[in-house]
Amino acid sequence: MPVPSSLIEDVRCRLGAAGVSEAVTGGSSAVASLREVLAARLSDPRKRRGVRHGLASLVSVLIAGVACGYASVQAIADAAAGWDGLVLAAHGTRRHPVTGAFDPPSAATLGRLGALVDVDELESVFSEWIAGPALAAPVRREPKPPARRTRRRASAALALGEVRSDGWVRAAPGHPWLDPAVLGDPGHRPGVAAVAVDGKERKLAKAGGAAKVHLLGALVHHNGAVIAQTRVDRKANEITHFKPLLDRLPLDGVAVTTDAMQTTREHARWLVQDKHAHYLFPVLGNQPGLYARLDALPWASTAVAATTEITRGRIETRTIRVLPAPPDLDFPHARQAILIERYVTIKKKRRWVMRNCEAVLYLTSLDTTHANPADLLALIRGHWSVEHLHWLRDVIWDEDKSTLRTGNAPQVMSTLTNLVITLFRLQEVTKIKAETRRNAQNPHRTVQLLDLRPG
Repeated sequence: MPVPSSLIEDVRCRLGAAGVSEAVTGGSSAVASLREVLAARLSDPRKRRGVRHGLASLVSVLIAGVACGYASVQAIADAAAGWDGLVLAAHGTRRHPVTGAFDPPSAATLGRLGALVDVDELESVFSEWIAGPALAAPVRREPKPPARRTRRRASAALALGEVRSDGWVRAAPGHPWLDPAVLGDPGHRPGVAAVAVDGKERKLAKAGGAAKVHLLGALVHHNGAVIAQTRVDRKANEITHFKPLLDRLPLDGVAVTTDAMQTTREHARWLVQDKHAHYLFPVLGNQPGLYARLDALPWASTAVAATTEITRGRIETRTIRVLPAPPDLDFPHARQAILIERYVTIKKKRRWVMRNCEAVLYLTSLDTTHANPADLLALIRGHWSVEHLHWLRDVIWDEDKSTLRTGNAPQVMSTLTNLVITLFRLQEVTKIKAETRRNAQNPHRTVQLLDLRPG
């Protein structure tokens, strides 16, 4: 496609449609687009002489390449070499002074980005841009009708359900008998916003004797937006990076869910007193005194709430029991103690078998005015949305197979992958792999991502 020659088209290429509108009218938007944030906030450490592509332009090209599903710098550079002038201009690449054509950045230029960019600044820019809108309190949703299934699949799973003479039911043998009145909606969405904190290691990044690349991230439950990420120092662990990760986030009234590693008294105190947030921590056997106190509570005589569903080729029943936290419990701001039981039945070799049955104890600073049992059950289940993020990065972008291991390059690529997944979710994209294929076939679609505004 030829490059437009008119001044208006040239400005549109460089700024995008939204940029032209504001440039012409002199107006401004309350929330900056991603393109505007990259241009205004990223600092370029290079001297101006000899610079062909601006730092924001290189980051923009990498974002577009990741949005097309490419997992390496070389693949992104090869793809950019085939983009037309409109796409390259929209990313702000260099224009040749003689021919007027827009030059794509080379693989060597893109590969140096890890050494050029201040990764902490990059993380901060993206976090500040997305965190506030992403943490807006979710709206309670109405229960959805059950998903349509084929008659054969539905009948095979539903046939395992049992009903007693007194009306009590269970989803499959081995699952608990439940009063139908206690069964709730498995898709219930709580009225409190929540953030999941969890870590992930890039496995091959430590090949060749290099230091491992371990990243700790924060993800919003209800929309899957990644709002913060930091690298765990090789001499430390996730516990010491918990506060720095969350310190810059607006967490007033937000519930923070974690794994058992982060269940510490100092984190509980800091979240409630300093961040005015709430916590929902699992308590496992690594804290035997606290675990014994909670395990001794009268759970057998406590009322039960539950959900049961047939989904993803399995039958799952989750039950929850909630009690007030003991007043003399040595844990800051604990308001409620929780017992979760989970039963899973799967089909193996054409037979339905019980896969596992587990029970986990939790402590939370949320009281009954903030969250009822259905909300707590949804928050605990919602924490594992962070595992879906890790799955996407491994399966679609081959993160664990990536051999990037120099300097900040592994973290930069993980940061951009998180951003692209967040941008897709802002657009309510559910089929991520299909979306990357569509972007690869039509790179003009990636330009639209740069003009997105959160909220």
